[in-house]
Amino acid sequence: MVSKKSPEIAPLVLTQMQAALIAYDHTGKTVFLNDKAKVILGLGTDEKTIKKDPLEGHVDIVKVINTGDPSLDMVTPSKSQKTFFAHTFSLEIKNHKNGAISILFLADKAERMLLNRQGPSVEMVSDLEAIIENTYDGIYITDGNANTLKVNRAYERITGIKRREILGRNMRDLVASGTFDRSVSLEVIEKKTPVTIMQELRSGKKILVTGSPVFNSKTREIEIVVTNVRDITELIALKEELHERTLEANRYYAELEKMKTMQQQKAKFITKSRKMAEILETVIRAAQFDSNILITGESGVGKGLLAVLIHEASSRKEHPFVTINCAGIPEDLFESELFGYEPGAFSGASAKGKKGLLEVGDKGTVFLDEIGDMSLRLQAKLLRVIEEKEMTRLGSTRTIKLNVRIIAATNQDIHSMIEQKRFRQDLFFRINTISVMIPPLRERAEDVVPLIQHFTKKLNERYHIRKHFSPQAAQILMSYQFPGNVRELSNIVEQAFLMSKDDLVDALDLPVQVMGTLDAQRFIVNSADKSYNDIVNLMEYKILKNAVDKYGSTHKAARNLKISQSTIVRKLKKLNTMLIDEK
Repeated sequence: MVSKKSPEIAPLVLTQMQAALIAYDHTGKTVFLNDKAKVILGLGTDEKTIKKDPLEGHVDIVKVINTGDPSLDMVTPSKSQKTFFAHTFSLEIKNHKNGAISILFLADKAERMLLNRQGPSVEMVSDLEAIIENTYDGIYITDGNANTLKVNRAYERITGIKRREILGRNMRDLVASGTFDRSVSLEVIEKKTPVTIMQELRSGKKILVTGSPVFNSKTREIEIVVTNVRDITELIALKEELHERTLEANRYYAELEKMKTMQQQKAKFITKSRKMAEILETVIRAAQFDSNILITGESGVGKGLLAVLIHEASSRKEHPFVTINCAGIPEDLFESELFGYEPGAFSGASAKGKKGLLEVGDKGTVFLDEIGDMSLRLQAKLLRVIEEKEMTRLGSTRTIKLNVRIIAATNQDIHSMIEQKRFRQDLFFRINTISVMIPPLRERAEDVVPLIQHFTKKLNERYHIRKHFSPQAAQILMSYQFPGNVRELSNIVEQAFLMSKDDLVDALDLPVQVMGTLDAQRFIVNSADKSYNDIVNLMEYKILKNAVDKYGSTHKAARNLKISQSTIVRKLKKLNTMLIDEK
């Protein structure tokens, strides 16, 4: 059913449009001008009175209303001195003559010439019905009582609901019959404010529906509700795709950050060994999880450094890294150091009590170095901490929750210790979730030169000088067995660095324990019954002789050893003579 107020709807609809508009009642009286029309006509936007004929007689409004024929007129108002087209057409709803509307368009010189030559054409004119009908967005118009007055073609296309099904019907009935799950028009009428909702149709389409109230200027009652409907299915699909792309980008970013962290951590562990590179990749991957790790290997191979690397590559890196040397703390003090104690727990205890190292490492990483030296009694207590993730201070009955990751290390054969009942098998299973064995330096000779360069760089920075090892010295060190592994190499480099008189650390500057183990083919000799000078002379002779044999001439040997050819000849002659004399 159509509302009695429907004849006045057309001018009110124009308040929702952005064009310059003038509305007339059925007698031709001006009832509405929007601000854009006032600007074009040269009227102030603050003027509250409406001029009876703002077009100054240029348009026959009554004729348009009575005949229903639209007109297109060129108008130049006295106040604005601007020329524009006035497109005027009558407005009818349900065969009621409701008046007319003029839409104003500024005209340029070419348009005026065209109009003067050809005159207005009906084909150039479109009425409000055409404007609404050809709008890309869906338009749904109801009166103030929620009766459906107008539905455009776009609404049918978007929703799949035909206008014949809903025209003239009340929105309350349409909701009750299940045509709509909710009505924005009803919500607008109830709230008396614009309302926007998102709806999903039976077809699966998602639409954005915005209802806007149009009020009677006198009574302030809602005359009509103009609802705009937009299909946002593709927009939502694009949003979801963007979300997926964002997630994918974040995954790539996280992977890049992981790779960056891996490279940064690798850089702290100096190696060229493929075997060590594989170990580093394994522990950096393992660092992302909280599993306990057991690191084995000979003394001096870098177990402690690897433990630090794991901690810094993990999510616990902002929390403490606590090292507990199981071999360096006396047995009678170890328990109090590990678990802490309450005030007055034993004779000599601090009156304030003390946190244990396990408690200090909460939320971080606890590194149990040389765990093979821990007593069986303490092993049992440590097993309880790992299993139950809690501990008790000495002299206390209160348990303390712990959140620590355990990294353990040993240079002993744990399996043999388990067989000999010196290490608990259940504790081994707890700390050996991931096992890493670092090979000794003698099995990765390719790491010797990078380590020499690394230690030399640190010494240069410490003492503010610039020294470097000669190729001969580096070659000798590559042949050395390093029973003390990387720790021994660091010591040898520092000793030779400090003992050398020049910026070049040569073979003669290497410690005697290195020089005294070289044999004939690999430059290593037996030091028995030989003085230091004898060993050095023999070493230097063998280095030079081997270089000449390898490169085929003293000139090529000199280029590779980075010394002059005359020096090689002179030293070989001198050293050969000395060795003959010794024999």
